[in-house]
Amino acid sequence: MLFYDPADMAWLRRCLEEKPAGQLQDIERHKLNAMGAFAEAQTCRRLVLLNYFGEGRQEPCGNCDICLDPPKQYDGLNDAQIALSTIGRVNQRFGMGYVVEVIRGANNQRIRDFGHDKLKVYGMGREKSHEHWVSVIRQLIHLGLVMQNIAQHSALQLTDAARPVLRGDVPLKLAVPRIVALKPRVMQKSFGGNYDRKLFAKLRKLA
Repeated sequence: MLFYDPADMAWLRRCLEEKPAGQLQDIERHKLNAMGAFAEAQTCRRLVLLNYFGEGRQEPCGNCDICLDPPKQYDGLNDAQIALSTIGRVNQRFGMGYVVEVIRGANNQRIRDFGHDKLKVYGMGREKSHEHWVSVIRQLIHLGLVMQNIAQHSALQLTDAARPVLRGDVPLKLAVPRIVALKPRVMQKSFGGNYDRKLFAKLRKLA
């Protein structure tokens, strides 16, 4: 059983930032991000776990909640090519947040310092949200097309499986994100008290 709330992830990230900077913090951040990615996965849970442990691409299990109730899909080849190309053009040295900023054409000093505002891919995905591109990249990780190098601050790096996608040799379906952070008052109205709050609190502690 998995209990997940995006607000909890934000709180955990704030707690993590209070710890001393260094390799241990990088490792803990990587683990936290992986946990969040698993909870928000739009890909077979089995594939997510296997790719996290470096097992490579496998067939979907057919038994997890994602397989039994698959999300709506769309032709994701163009989005995947934008994301993969951006990762490659920044020399596979940066994490997800930075790659998304380049894709969306963020106007900040760090991007200008590296000259990435001059890249062809800069701003190619500005019409889509930050959350959309995070979902795309997470799915590419879960599908084994991208890996996160924990030794390099979780830098995104391409795998061999990314090449045919970049060339457009294979079709690629991606899932439309279906997890949206709810405002507290919306959650209160939605659940309305029709559950045992004490039991729920105990179960969350066990999770």
